[in-house]
Amino acid sequence: MTKMTLDFRRCPIEVTMDQLGGKWTMPIIRDLHMGKTRFKEFLATNPDLSAKVLSTRLKELQKHGVAEKKIVSATPLLIEYRLTEKGRALGDVLLSLAAYSIHFHEEQVYRRPSAEKEKDLAELKEMFTPSSL
Repeated sequence: MTKMTLDFRRCPIEVTMDQLGGKWTMPIIRDLHMGKTRFKEFLATNPDLSAKVLSTRLKELQKHGVAEKKIVSATPLLIEYRLTEKGRALGDVLLSLAAYSIHFHEEQVYRRPSAEKEKDLAELKEMFTPSSL
């Protein structure tokens, strides 16, 4: 087997993990993919997530071009967050992570042995497949 030498300044996986590897970042991106748009929705889905950390992660996602913030109403203040094209492109990554977990960590994903794995994977594929990139 021939050893392949890659000439990168920095490992591309490391670059992505520096931007998206923070605690709670991937669950927030997952929630955005699921259609959640408001601050309170993210907190409701992730009860252990603090408002301070959520605020920080959303700012980081905006900084990296993964999410965007839209002020829907000034009075009362109503803000929504949405994935950008760059953020929607992460759907394949989320799908791969979910499939990996279902395949190799079934006992942690399901409370009991599941015959629904293929159905679940199909639903996840539909959720995380970008409709238009």
